[in-house]
Amino acid sequence: MSLVAAPQTPLERFNGQTFRVLLDCLARPGKIGQLPPPPFTNVPSPADGTPPQLTAIAACMSLLDQTVGFVHAINQTWLPINHPLSRWITVRSNVRMLTPSMADFALLHDLASIALLPELPVGTMLYPEQSCTVFLCVPTLVAGGSTLRLAGPGIATTVTVGLPEATPNELAVLTVRRGQFPLGIDLFLIDRQSRCLGLPRTTEITLCRY
Repeated sequence: MSLVAAPQTPLERFNGQTFRVLLDCLARPGKIGQLPPPPFTNVPSPADGTPPQLTAIAACMSLLDQTVGFVHAINQTWLPINHPLSRWITVRSNVRMLTPSMADFALLHDLASIALLPELPVGTMLYPEQSCTVFLCVPTLVAGGSTLRLAGPGIATTVTVGLPEATPNELAVLTVRRGQFPLGIDLFLIDRQSRCLGLPRTTEITLCRY
């Protein structure tokens, strides 16, 4: 009797393609990757008047399961477990919602919530892997733009990226707590066009403007 593998579901296909894009973006900081279309559309809004950024939610969920802790925020406020979007995510991923200081993954639904980064774990010298991986929703990413200058492993010299809608305060948060390797937070920035930028903790970030 021969065994025939079952065809992939749309979710399995999305998760596999997304994992490869995320790994490539993290290995080559400054490269703008293109994530595939998410396999669902009927997603609760994180806040009134704010449509969900579907690809960012789906990309983050592709790494979630019952063994990890998760938090998410909008308007600089952590969303509770009884929020409709929290319930939607936990039911589909079995992830545990914990306090920010214990989270393995965080999803920030807007740029303003980047102010909450200092509340997330950066690991310890004995266990640097016990840090948070953050997905940050941004309006637009521009390859070769004039907002951030990146240097470090995976970058030959330097590379620049544009975040045209970011404020000076929001951009400043990206540069703090850098240079503490092996401690730090790995970041994925995902825009409304499903473009993705990886910023591992080893990447040096300086501002091109302001």
